[in-house]
Amino acid sequence: MQLTETFDQWMGKILFVTVPPPVTVVEPETGEVFEEDAEVPSAPAERRFGLSLIISGVRCTLQYMILPVVLPLIGLTGDFSLALVLLLDVIALSLLVSSLRYFWRNRHPRRFDILPLSGVILLLILGSLSFDLWRIFT
Repeated sequence: MQLTETFDQWMGKILFVTVPPPVTVVEPETGEVFEEDAEVPSAPAERRFGLSLIISGVRCTLQYMILPVVLPLIGLTGDFSLALVLLLDVIALSLLVSSLRYFWRNRHPRRFDILPLSGVILLLILGSLSFDLWRIFT
C-alpha cells in the first residue's frame, strides 16, 4: 500500500495533478482495515485514451502509407504532409496526457493497468514528434 501511495504521489507530480488520499474502509464484522478505490466514471478517460490511440493510428497510416503516395500524385510536396503529421502528433499527445491526468486525479482503479501502454505510446509519439521537428529545422 505504501508503494502504491508513493507511486501515486510521484505520478501526480509528473502529471501536475493533486492525487486524493485513498478511501479507508473498516470491515464491521472483522474490524479489518483496507483501502478501497472509489467508483469513478471511466467513460471520459477511456474516450480520451481511445481517441488518442485512434489519432496515433491515423497519423501512422497517413505518414507512412497515404501521404507518400497520394501527395506526389496530386503535385503536393512534403511540407503539407509534415505539418499535418505534426498537428496529429500534438493532438494525440495532448489527449494521451489529459486521459492520464484524469485517471490519476480521480484515483481510477485501472490507472496502473493503462500506464505501461500509455508510456510506450507516449515514447513513440515523442520520438516521432522530435524526428519531424528535426526534419523541419535541418
